[in-house]
Amino acid sequence: MLQKRKLKNQEAINNKIARDKVKRESTLISALIRLKEVARKDTWCTDHGNCFRGSISFDGRKGESEEHLDKKYALWKEYRKMGATVFVELRLADGSRPDLVVVWNNGQIEIVEVAESEKEESLLAKEDKYPFPIKVVRCTSQ
Repeated sequence: MLQKRKLKNQEAINNKIARDKVKRESTLISALIRLKEVARKDTWCTDHGNCFRGSISFDGRKGESEEHLDKKYALWKEYRKMGATVFVELRLADGSRPDLVVVWNNGQIEIVEVAESEKEESLLAKEDKYPFPIKVVRCTSQ
């Protein structure tokens, strides 16, 4: 009798875990669909999720500073460790390219901008322009 009860309890636990997994996956899929709707269609590819992308400056004029790139990479790693799907430099339909677009398993989407020398007015304009809430993270030197 006790063995039967244990098996029934274990089965109930396994069923709950399976239902929760399906719910999380469908929530994530729903969020990815919402993100796809605001991304540029000619560059959208879910394979870009969780891939790191950056542009290194060789001449000091084009590309990202090392500090900016390092901070962006550290944030990318942190969000990945927390289980988020992260798009780096995803091109949006309006032409903008946020540093990171973080898609959480609960369906929430946030944009993370790494600011090094960017002016406050520019960041406020992005806040109005971007289709999802924006979080600004300053590089360590500021």
